[in-house]
Amino acid sequence: MPRNVQWVISAMTSSLDSSLLLFSPDDEVLEQVKVDIGFQNLSQDWDSYMDPVEHPLKEHQLSELEPAPAEAKEEPTPPAQKQVSVQPVANSVPVLDGWPGVHQFQVTVRRRPEQAGRQLPYVYSADGAKLYTDMMVAVPFSFTYSGVADPSALRIRALPIYRESHHIQTPVRRCAIHREPQDPSNDTGHMMHVVRADHHHASYHVEQERCSVTVPLEAPEPGTDHYQVLFKFACMNTCVGGINRRRLMLVLTLEERASGRTLGRQAVEVKVCRCPHRDWRADEKRKGSEQAQPKASKRPRREPSPPPPSNGQQQLYVVADDPAMYRYLVEARESLLRYRRSVLAEQAPPAPLSRQDTAPVKPEYR
Repeated sequence: MPRNVQWVISAMTSSLDSSLLLFSPDDEVLEQVKVDIGFQNLSQDWDSYMDPVEHPLKEHQLSELEPAPAEAKEEPTPPAQKQVSVQPVANSVPVLDGWPGVHQFQVTVRRRPEQAGRQLPYVYSADGAKLYTDMMVAVPFSFTYSGVADPSALRIRALPIYRESHHIQTPVRRCAIHREPQDPSNDTGHMMHVVRADHHHASYHVEQERCSVTVPLEAPEPGTDHYQVLFKFACMNTCVGGINRRRLMLVLTLEERASGRTLGRQAVEVKVCRCPHRDWRADEKRKGSEQAQPKASKRPRREPSPPPPSNGQQQLYVVADDPAMYRYLVEARESLLRYRRSVLAEQAPPAPLSRQDTAPVKPEYR
């Protein structure tokens, strides 16, 4: 065995530092060492044996020979931009104009058959689209629509609004008396809501202090062409601190359940009172009298005054546009003239008696 091979073997088998193997003379010597030691798999066993052997100055030598890698400069992380979700701004002024939309959305109040000797607790005037009802009475509202493939994807919202422009932005609230928990109208909760829906799947909402109720849209029952929902009103129009005699409108809208987009709108005026039939008759009578009377001009035309009579007495005239009224005025005039003549006759002084010459009366002597 050559001298250099014996030196390498003795270095490997001795207790000296195994890092001396890094200074072997050439590759032929290393190959001979592998054969003499007896590695079966020269490529794998030798590599596994030599992997843990490192020179103590290797790290120092490499640090001197190889340039140190440049430190990567940490770039400042830009601040995360806040994602702002843009949502459509709701109109602050509610709309009361009717709009059937693409589905021809229409609303009416059905009249139930009256019982013998009893009137219904509500009246609906179709001409003015106005409902007269008592408090907490289930009023049937009928909805018609067309062209809806999936009714379950839509819903109906009932929102009370004041009709006057100077009150339209004021939310409709109940009075303090009807908001009491002891009030019979609060047996099902929802004390702040004026409008209630008699429906198993009704949902109550409060948005910007406005109370509304929604019900899912359903297909009409077999044999009918409308979908019916019962609504109740839990406060009177005359309640102080609540509606307070302001005109109340019920806005009914057809909406999409997912997005809330309006597809149709109708409005019905509501008057909640104790005597619906009495108030309905009074309004109809007032409407009839207003239609019968012609509209008066702002400034009535004044008739020219007649010229004064020659005797100095002023004469006045009355215009009669009806024959019966003319006859009545003529009779009244004649009666007043007769009365005036009689009064003047009583006030006139008596006429002086004329003196007549008479013959002297001779006394009779007996």
